[in-house]
Amino acid sequence: MKVQSSAILIKLLTISFFIFLLSISKGYSKSFQDESKHQLGDRLLSTLLANEAHSHALTDAIASLSKSDDIIYLNDMQIKTTIELYKNGFLEAISDSKYKRLLSLEERSPSKRIEILQTLFILFPSSTQAIISYLIKNNLYDKETLFSIFFKSKPDLSVASENTTEPDIMRIGWGGGGAFSSIVEYKNEVYASSDVTGVWKYYGDSWQPFVKGLTNYNITGLLVHNDTLLAVTKKQVLELINEVMWSPVGLKLNTYRSTTLQLFSTSQAGTTCFAALEAQLGCIDISGDVTKKPLSIDKLKGVYFDESPDYIYGYNGTNLYRINLLDGSHRLEHTFKENILRIARISGNANAFVFTTKGVYDLNSHVPINADLANKNIVNVFIDNRLDNKNFIALGSTWNVSLYELIVEPFGLSLGSKVSVNYGTSLPYRKWRKSITKPIGMPSAVKGSIWFSDYWGIYQHDRKSGNFYEKSYNASNFVGTDIHIDNEKLYIASMDNGLVSMELNQPNQFINIFPRTSGDWLLAGHSWSVETNDEAVFATLSPWNLPQDYLITADKNNNFINVQRIDSSQSRNDSGSFWGQSYSRKISISENIYVYKDGDNGGLYKLSPSLDENIEQSTSEKVFSTNHNRVYRSLIKTDDFIVTYHIDDEEMLYFHDVDNGSLIKTVKAPSGFWAFNLEYIDGSLYLLGSLEKAVIYKFNERDSTFTEIVNEPSSSAFLSMKQAPDHSLTIAGAVSWGGESNGKVLLNTSQNNGWIDMTCLMANESGVVDIVYTDDSRFVYLLQQVGSIIRIKTSILKYYQGC
Repeated sequence: MKVQSSAILIKLLTISFFIFLLSISKGYSKSFQDESKHQLGDRLLSTLLANEAHSHALTDAIASLSKSDDIIYLNDMQIKTTIELYKNGFLEAISDSKYKRLLSLEERSPSKRIEILQTLFILFPSSTQAIISYLIKNNLYDKETLFSIFFKSKPDLSVASENTTEPDIMRIGWGGGGAFSSIVEYKNEVYASSDVTGVWKYYGDSWQPFVKGLTNYNITGLLVHNDTLLAVTKKQVLELINEVMWSPVGLKLNTYRSTTLQLFSTSQAGTTCFAALEAQLGCIDISGDVTKKPLSIDKLKGVYFDESPDYIYGYNGTNLYRINLLDGSHRLEHTFKENILRIARISGNANAFVFTTKGVYDLNSHVPINADLANKNIVNVFIDNRLDNKNFIALGSTWNVSLYELIVEPFGLSLGSKVSVNYGTSLPYRKWRKSITKPIGMPSAVKGSIWFSDYWGIYQHDRKSGNFYEKSYNASNFVGTDIHIDNEKLYIASMDNGLVSMELNQPNQFINIFPRTSGDWLLAGHSWSVETNDEAVFATLSPWNLPQDYLITADKNNNFINVQRIDSSQSRNDSGSFWGQSYSRKISISENIYVYKDGDNGGLYKLSPSLDENIEQSTSEKVFSTNHNRVYRSLIKTDDFIVTYHIDDEEMLYFHDVDNGSLIKTVKAPSGFWAFNLEYIDGSLYLLGSLEKAVIYKFNERDSTFTEIVNEPSSSAFLSMKQAPDHSLTIAGAVSWGGESNGKVLLNTSQNNGWIDMTCLMANESGVVDIVYTDDSRFVYLLQQVGSIIRIKTSILKYYQGC
């Protein structure tokens, strides 16, 4: 995999690639006309020479110029770096093309070198090729690393700021997906992991994706081993190379958050071992050597080194084992009454504690510790073993947790004060949901204070106030499922967070349409699909706490109007559905509204749109059904039919009457093909899905045959394909199941003869699940499977040559 990746990167780093990349990165400059005189770095240098040389004046001058530029915006870190480069003459040297000054970078730390280079790439875009060539020629960096640094400096990986004006590529939204599994400090920087979205790096008021090189975005946890940052995915362990790229260390293990409770432990000798959901004990010693010992224990949910480096404790369920590192043999130390959650040593106590769901025990003697827990279940503990430490305990249940100080007494443990959480005000769902879930992983001290993460966010303890403050920002768990544009608004259907809208001219300013307040809690849950007609906005809603699905109706000013029940199911669990849970994942609108719910009790439902705020009875009617109704998102209206595709043994396209939903005809699809979505473009029906690889077929209505349009062997399935309203380009998005980084985004324009790869313009390689264009075809919005929405100016795509 490394060889293939390197070959691609070397190809991309040709001169033509950089000339092209810079030409599309208008966040660097408007054009190449006399650019040597108009680069931001040159303009800044002229301005700084005219200002007083104290930092305050320089900061104001740089901020003023960078914000007045119609594209560029320098963040605080880049402004600080620019001042430093100006004061030591570095800025002037690069402006005068004296690249020998770059040799002094060898004297800087790796992180500082990257910081300087990223700033230089922004300040001097037309000099980038010369800078890179000089660095490679003098062996300061290899091409692969330079490519990563260059791409990290690009504005397309940044959240849009109020101070920027329409960059070519903009990341809109939030982290998107899964639960946050760990927070760690590494070389004075803070990193977070998610079990769906990979790794994030903290920049004080935002989090940025940090996923280059990740083979899987399902991260069970991060840790620092022997001054190296490691990321443990659900399948293997990776290390951070040169602080820019992840690379496998050669240790493959099966792990998963919430089932791997205490992911790792490090011995006094510097060996780190991992708990795995398999009969293996994987370890990395202080020299970086990897070992993997077979165990006669099926799996371990946690591990803990006590004083001996030759033995490690492991646990699963109620059983505590002592494992010999030399040969993997073990003995059963003790069986507790309740499941073991954590093993941890707290400063001020001689022995480590075993925390179960109901109590606390001494690790060595297994004797219960006197701990007054107010008859509540333990869900996690936060340990800070500094001298002036404060420890905390989380009590409650998975979805409802309270935090307390945990105090070590001479003869046991006691609860201190209850600790409050101050929630972020910028997050859409915090208007109606202010609570924390079960904290995940092994929360500990990060940069002088306790940080922890849960299913929904990231939090930091403030020692002055004694409270925790939410630090989720744009990395909050907010998973988009479907997007739609109407009335100059972007509508977003999302898992867990219902229906949200955003004015197109106000990126990242979100409004909750439903749920609105905590009073809507009963119907809170997943929204899978959103569509509009001339009068209103419609979205499906699948509540957490109810088995039936609902249709939300709102006006185009973000006002909720009513809700209609779609079906009468008595259980969300359904063996005939996808992944055992039955949902309504797609809406299609004609004169009526059609919704398909999968599962044995699902089917095609027809509803009448209503703007009545006091609607008393649902208009829903089931008009068609098969045995298992295995329709994912393959529901669409053509000129003549409502069409569905069923992923079952029949492998059929079903054509329904557009007025009443009755079945008109069926057509056999290619054998073995699974269609996950349907698109109707220029009067033709397209089937998007999988046949041992991601593939798209065009349906030829005249003779009921199918023609393959495009396939992508590295991906699992195509989920979206959309053509721009002006017909200038078509984009198709494929994903890879299981969190793999093999998603693809392909582009077809009137300027080329086939599909080309544009995946490198995305924030990550998870692929795209939905695509929409503005009516004027000026922008395209792409909803990534992992992470956020990417907005791209279509003008940079029309002559794009590919990654």
